[in-house]
Amino acid sequence: MMAEDRTLVRVRLETEIKDEDQKQNIVVDEPGDYVQKGDTHIIRFTEKTEDEAKVDNLVTIHPDKVIIRRTGPIRMNQVFREKQSTESVYHHQYGKFHLQTTTKTISFQESNDVLKGMLKINYDLEVNGQQKQRHRLSLRFKEEGQS
Repeated sequence: MMAEDRTLVRVRLETEIKDEDQKQNIVVDEPGDYVQKGDTHIIRFTEKTEDEAKVDNLVTIHPDKVIIRRTGPIRMNQVFREKQSTESVYHHQYGKFHLQTTTKTISFQESNDVLKGMLKINYDLEVNGQQKQRHRLSLRFKEEGQS
């Protein structure tokens, strides 16, 4: 079996959440690694929560969908397919939430001169059947040491 060609990257994940009268921004900036297998791109990184717990993130970008898997004190497997609704469960220490994700747009751009890329997903999220919130996710990555 061939060793995967992992590249160390810097990952910046920004999520903007909007509902009727509020806007919230969440930013995660962590080191991670990147692997490309055929037309699939895989980004892994670990984020620290406010209470210093570590949550592992695995973002898999396929031509027709994006999967974000989180493991640790927070567990979730969220699938994004353009113009489709998907369901998942978000587990954390206070219980679990049912998520319904309606993906509007997915865009992924990469650059080959220096390894970097940008994933953007616009989606609506309904938690436990409550009011929908608009989400804009933006994930940028670039090879460590590149400016």
